[in-house]
Amino acid sequence: MRAKAFGIVWFTLAMLSATLAVAGDRDLRLIEASRNDDVAAVKSLLAAGVDVNAPSGDGSTALHWAAQNDDLALADLLIGKGANTDATTDLGVTPLWVAATNSSTAMINRLLDARADPNLAPPTNGTPLMVAARRGNSEAAKALLAHGADPNAREASHGQTALMWAVSERHPDVVRLLLDAHADVAARSRSWTQRVLLCCQYYEGDEDGAVIVEKGGFTPLLFAAQDGDVESARLLLAAGAQFGDATPGRASALVIAAHAGQTEVARLLLDAGADPNDMGAGYSALHVAATAGDLALAQALIARGADLNAHQQKGSPTKRMPSGHALDIKMTGATPYFLAVRAGQIDLMRLLASKGADTAIPLKDGRTALMVIAGAGTVEGPVVSDARAAEVIRLAIQLGTPVNQAGPTGDTALHVAATKRRDLIVQALADSGAALDARNRDGETPLAAALKPPPVKGTGMLVDYEFLLHHTATAELLRKLGAKS
Repeated sequence: MRAKAFGIVWFTLAMLSATLAVAGDRDLRLIEASRNDDVAAVKSLLAAGVDVNAPSGDGSTALHWAAQNDDLALADLLIGKGANTDATTDLGVTPLWVAATNSSTAMINRLLDARADPNLAPPTNGTPLMVAARRGNSEAAKALLAHGADPNAREASHGQTALMWAVSERHPDVVRLLLDAHADVAARSRSWTQRVLLCCQYYEGDEDGAVIVEKGGFTPLLFAAQDGDVESARLLLAAGAQFGDATPGRASALVIAAHAGQTEVARLLLDAGADPNDMGAGYSALHVAATAGDLALAQALIARGADLNAHQQKGSPTKRMPSGHALDIKMTGATPYFLAVRAGQIDLMRLLASKGADTAIPLKDGRTALMVIAGAGTVEGPVVSDARAAEVIRLAIQLGTPVNQAGPTGDTALHVAATKRRDLIVQALADSGAALDARNRDGETPLAAALKPPPVKGTGMLVDYEFLLHHTATAELLRKLGAKS
């Protein structure tokens, strides 16, 4: 989960509606004058004895409005008359918190000098220091820390800290300040369990397609791997963060960085000693890089000894992956090369094959890489276009992937392509030496597969059309290529 403030379009509208409302005998004139930034009216009202701390219906005071309007002169006037710098609204908002959301360093300093408590905050929206960290306001963060702001305070919603927010929003200058103030590099955000869908969505309803996983539980380094910048990650490691940090679901920082396309952060983690073969998540960073086509990361992983033939054991939760390169649960047993073929990642195929990857390893269920890219076991349609698939198939066969390797039912890739009526793939396989007369366990050839009509959706019954049985374009193509009836 990305570190951020959760909450309210908080202050102005809530205070405005409450201020304009009449609350019994409450005197709202001073608040109204402050809201309108009318210094003369404020002076007149204070001289007349109006309570400087009189609250509006939601608890906001004139000083809240001075902070909202970033009016230092008005704030000085109110503070000089005894305004409570720690006054809180019903939502727990203080004038200092308002100043932090405005990124007004001058107002923050003015309130701190008047002894505003830097650690008062709304329950779920973070302290002023957290707000400054999220916004990258290093001067404000420095002032707040100098006045006793707790660098390890947590917001109540997800248990995140200022360091997590600064890292996530890529503010290394603030990260440095927080680390100098002894922010905890090992802190973890709150975790919780949630039922999530494993990739891909067409498995909804399949008992293997959705699982209970533990979400959250991120350290600052995990946030750096997911959302951060390499400089923040470098600072965290120098401050003692563990390169082996992993989520409650055992996805390592390296795997998280691979999913997020954070190649430079991933390289930094490898340089720090991260294990390129960590399979805690059920797959390695190289599986992710192969699927995503991240050539630079794949090269770095291979240079560090990544296992070229590691087998994917699990799928990845779809919602975690900002890159969109989630790993399909139905690809259990896939090697990085297999996944590169499936995703049409030609450069990765060449790299992996050149480094010695076994190009013939099938899935756990026996489906081959050529069968899968031809459409075996898919429901939502092809992962890549037919033209791309044909290019990939030709290259795969050149790289040593067996063209006639059969799957669990005896089908070859040509049987699959013929069944799916993907003529460009049929042509590519035939051009590359696919056996036109290969028979599956039912004795069917690819031509017989092409002549079988598709089932009526949702019934499993065949469509009994004479035209469809004897006049498919795919069947005609196979006949032209030399297939016998």
